[in-house]
Amino acid sequence: MSDRKQILLKKLEVFFAEDETVEEVALFSAEELGTPMDMLRLLVLEYGPGLKDILAEYSFIPYGEEDEVWYFSSILTLETDLPKEGIPSLSQAIAKLNFYLPYGNFAISSDNRMLIYKSVTALRSDCDDETLYKDIELAADTSLLVPEQYTQLLSSVADGSLLVNDFLSMLPQ
Repeated sequence: MSDRKQILLKKLEVFFAEDETVEEVALFSAEELGTPMDMLRLLVLEYGPGLKDILAEYSFIPYGEEDEVWYFSSILTLETDLPKEGIPSLSQAIAKLNFYLPYGNFAISSDNRMLIYKSVTALRSDCDDETLYKDIELAADTSLLVPEQYTQLLSSVADGSLLVNDFLSMLPQ
C-alpha cells in the first residue's frame, strides 16, 4: 500500500480512537493480514436501535493498474449468527431495501451467517491530502449512519419477529 494511503488510514485511526462510542481501534498492515491492503478495524459500541456492538473495517481496495482513482471501502458486520430459516425473508428484504439506499448496500455473507453492510467511495488521488482525508472521514461516517435505521429491522426479519411483507410496506413505494 502506498505511504499516502497508510497515512490517511492512520489519521482515520486517530479520529476513531478519540470517539468514546468506539473501542479496539487498530490499523493492521497488509503483511499482518496476509491481504493486498492495510485495514483499519474497530468495534462500534451499542450501535443502532438494537444497541449491538458491531465490527467496522476500512481499507483502500486495490483495483486495476491505474492509481488516478482510489476506492475506499467500509464494511460493517452487523449480525454474526443469522438463523437459517430467516435467510429467504432477509434476502427478499435486503434486495428491495438496497434499491432505496442512497449509499452502500446490505448483504448476507457467503456462509449465510452474517449480515453485513458495504460501501465503496471513489476518490480522486490527485487531490491534496486534507481534501482526501475529509472525503474519507465523510465516507466512514456515512457508512455508519446510512444502515443504522435498518439494522434492527433487518435483524427482526431474520429472526421472524417482523414479517418481510410488513418490512416491505415500510419502504417508499
